[in-house]
Amino acid sequence: MFIHFIKFFRLLLLITSLSPILSGVDAEEIHHKHHPFKSINEYIQRMESPDRAEWQKPKKVVDYLAIRDGDVIADIGAGSGYFSVLLSKRVGDSGRIYAVDIENEMIEYIEKRAKKERLNNIKTILSKSDDPLLLESSIDLIFICDTYHHIEGRDNYLKILKKVLKKNGRLAIVDFHVVDTPVGPPLNIRISKDKIMGEILKAGFKLEADYYFLPYQYFLIFTN
Repeated sequence: MFIHFIKFFRLLLLITSLSPILSGVDAEEIHHKHHPFKSINEYIQRMESPDRAEWQKPKKVVDYLAIRDGDVIADIGAGSGYFSVLLSKRVGDSGRIYAVDIENEMIEYIEKRAKKERLNNIKTILSKSDDPLLLESSIDLIFICDTYHHIEGRDNYLKILKKVLKKNGRLAIVDFHVVDTPVGPPLNIRISKDKIMGEILKAGFKLEADYYFLPYQYFLIFTN
């Protein structure tokens, strides 16, 4: 009887620990393996919703990235290509955008989208969860939007990012504050700006800019 009670108690603890995660996951919080989406089409519709432009301010974000013609940019966690498309138009025909994602369906979608929109400077990379599979010293700017909190083993991942950046290359991070917001992932998987800054500075990067115009997110740029 006592053994059965212990097993039940352990099960109860497990359910209790998982409940914030289970209750917090809905279609708005879908992203990669942390948020299994119901369908690829539903996820893409969410990412491409006109409402997103109101709080994500994508064109202003891209403006503040100070992209130059001919730049090579890696969009890590590219998803539906929401930012990849905007970035491709800024780097020109001589530039290159690497749309990096760990989900094969997203990669296929971006490839079809780039072909349809005749964006020949977008190249997709089906990456690993612990390695973006980019060549060393090949990237001018790494852009990571709403994805940094998904990266596991970030210490090693940041070491890899330093290697793939060119000299004086930059790393831009956009992610959600750890406060209740109308959109975004569950609070329990978000990472505070201070923690992210600590991790990236420890990896040897230098803070270049800290922007405050996004209502729900922080926007940081580091140099290699």
